Amino acid sequence: MISIGKFSRTCQVSVKTLRLYDRLGLLKPAYIDETTSYRYYETDQLDTMIVIQRYKRFGFSLDEIKTMLDDLPADNTQKLILKLADLLRQKQELENTISDLQILIGHTERNSNMDKTVFENYMIDVIEHEPMPIYGLRREMGVGDYGIAFSELFEQLGEKGVQNIQLTGARYFDPDFDANASDIQIFAQVGKADANDTIEGGCVVHTVHKGAYSGLNEAYAAVVKWMETHDYEQTGAPYELYTKCGINQYPIRQWETDIYFPAKKK
Repeated sequence: MISIGKFSRTCQVSVKTLRLYDRLGLLKPAYIDETTSYRYYETDQLDTMIVIQRYKRFGFSLDEIKTMLDDLPADNTQKLILKLADLLRQKQELENTISDLQILIGHTERNSNMDKTVFENYMIDVIEHEPMPIYGLRREMGVGDYGIAFSELFEQLGEKGVQNIQLTGARYFDPDFDANASDIQIFAQVGKADANDTIEGGCVVHTVHKGAYSGLNEAYAAVVKWMETHDYEQTGAPYELYTKCGINQYPIRQWETDIYFPAKKK
């Protein structure tokens, strides 16, 4: 038997935490001395404690861990896979944030007015855009659903034998944007024969966003601000083209997204 003090030192966890685990039914002592109330643990409980610490490190709650300890290890595989996917998403978001910060530092070193710099990062122009044949999927979705949606899109293109695939993009139809549920069309540029939709040509206000997608809102704000100050009004759903992205093996700092607002002079 192992005393609670030795168990604490061995697993590098406080006695207070071990008592909490006892109250929660997460890890109960194998034996409690009735005279001294000292707690003792079996050697095999070291394995259980290591598993608890490991699951805590992965980000599982104590309630989740208690359920997982009651299940067979094989039954926890799906939970571990989902946790891995969540951690990878968090890692990507952190890398995107770091990239945005590095870019912003570079801009602010050249311009001390940070608020003004946000909009000066973007060159705005007005161009005539040719009609664009696309193959798209339009549905209510959140930004977090893009991965699944694009996988479905490319699966359909593969089934149809479409090979002339150019840039991919997204178009936003809702007047109010909701990151979790908006009317969005993700698409790929294709030849006319393979298209199921067309983005109409005409006058568009255009800019290019460089870097992670988490900063796209700044580019959209820059375009809207420019349109307001130059007497342009929006005439259609804005859309974006991923001209340089992870699919093309570009690092995040080199990603480029072209943004288009169908518009006309007021």
